Amino acid sequence: MKTKIALVTGGLRGIGEAISTDLAQNGFITYTASRGGGVPTSDNRFHLEMDLQEEESISEAFKFIEEKHGSLDVLVNNAGVMINKPFTEFEKNDWEQVYQTNVFGPISCLQKSFPLMKEGGGRIINISSIMTKSPLPNTSLYTSSKHALNGLGESLGEEWFKDRVMTTNLILGATYTDLWKNVEGFSQADMLSTEDVARMVAFIANTPLHIRIDRIEMTPPKGVL
Repeated sequence: MKTKIALVTGGLRGIGEAISTDLAQNGFITYTASRGGGVPTSDNRFHLEMDLQEEESISEAFKFIEEKHGSLDVLVNNAGVMINKPFTEFEKNDWEQVYQTNVFGPISCLQKSFPLMKEGGGRIINISSIMTKSPLPNTSLYTSSKHALNGLGESLGEEWFKDRVMTTNLILGATYTDLWKNVEGFSQADMLSTEDVARMVAFIANTPLHIRIDRIEMTPPKGVL
């Protein structure tokens, strides 16, 4: 049986680290893509240099996977940037930084993944946010970027299912990561853990390709915080 290949953006910390660790434990050769950081220690979990702000860096990463494996089975668009402040205080650089990481970088990853998935099928999992359903104050930039990612997933689900390339928008309620460290009014005990998210991603990744999973919404017991 062919060993499946997975790529997780933002894979060296937080949700991405938990996802890549779980996928590796499930037998995937897993590449944790990021601009830098430590090297994963698992036998089938590897760091892959990729800067979502740089098109050339994305191209080089996918070129490596193509030359090394010839295919890709799972792409997890996880990397994300959040800047919290009133809408009137956002500057052009804020928009460019958030949209390059949360939208334009994933678009490039999607474009480069499809040729590697078309022959054997594959799954694309977009890590999105419950704020696209119940937004919070001062999150307009982040929330709008996740709406864009949702739209990509929904549209490509209709374009690519005939090639057995399935997309899933995984809509997360409050999940404790470094993004929440300085946000008042949120308790780690009331949030999802990164391991909760990783288990769901592994479930989706291991689901046979004759099943569509267009959207899953996860929230902690208290619901939307």
